[in-house]
Amino acid sequence: MAAQDQQTGIVVENTAAGRFEMRFPGGTAFASFRRDGDRLIVTHTEVPAAHEGRGIGSQLVRGLFETARDSGRRIVPACSFVAAWARRHPEFAEVLAQ
Repeated sequence: MAAQDQQTGIVVENTAAGRFEMRFPGGTAFASFRRDGDRLIVTHTEVPAAHEGRGIGSQLVRGLFETARDSGRRIVPACSFVAAWARRHPEFAEVLAQ
């Protein structure tokens, strides 16, 4: 990872680990995925338990969707949290895989 990737609140794609990560004071949140062509099948999201309910997961997923949109990829929300977030944010509907 590049030095700038160590900044907090920035969502970074860690291809080697198959996940998007976001560092913040007190930990790292992540969303695991696997690739299928231009589709990212997001299978799991995790925020450290001590930091749940603070919007960190939503910030992570927004960054994931923005990264996918900017790179021309589509999201398959196999994780219930990601699917629920997508339903609440119709402005990202074009990023969902059909």
